[in-house]
Amino acid sequence: MPHTSTDRADVRDMLVVHEAFRQNYARLPGLVRAVTTDDTERVAVIADHVQLIEDFLHLHHKGEDELLWPKLLERAGDRLGETVNLLESQHEEIAALLTESAQRLAIWRGRPTEEHGEQLARSLERLGALLTEHLGIEEKDVLPLVPEYVTAKEWHELGDHAINALPKSKLPVVFGMLASLADAEVVKLMLSTAPLVPRLLMPVLGPKAYARHARKVFESAA
Repeated sequence: MPHTSTDRADVRDMLVVHEAFRQNYARLPGLVRAVTTDDTERVAVIADHVQLIEDFLHLHHKGEDELLWPKLLERAGDRLGETVNLLESQHEEIAALLTESAQRLAIWRGRPTEEHGEQLARSLERLGALLTEHLGIEEKDVLPLVPEYVTAKEWHELGDHAINALPKSKLPVVFGMLASLADAEVVKLMLSTAPLVPRLLMPVLGPKAYARHARKVFESAA
């Protein structure tokens, strides 16, 4: 039965995460192609950024596989089952492309030739194309109905899953990246279940950490 409590999931934070993935996968192939083969420092910067985004994507999808799709299939299988099954199958395809791009990334990081860079860029393009299709289906056909079947507590468990699995040193950058795409109300939503100290410090530390990161990754490519 649909969830009838007023304490329903607020999916706006998921939309911000999706936009972060869209923007990054639109830029990653070009960032890789722009690196000159003898600039090992730049290779490391871009490779680290690619790794961060791909790790976050993997954890995001792992959380959905474990904490969201089973609930929707159980509670709304007659209404959402076909779409959820499609999204699950796309997760498998995306996981395979993540494995491929991770292999290409490791090769390029170790031997940043033009050929290896192009192979990585093409892998990232394939991944970005499928991911864009996947996110569009999720936003159109699933997320608008999630509040009917998932509580706010359950939704926050999903969001916390990916964040808690990231290395703590990367949390300010990831939070700052998401906050740069969100309005103040959604930023507050993202922090609503965090412990007191991170809830107070992250709005200060996150944007600064991401600004430094973005200057290093994006402005150097301009």
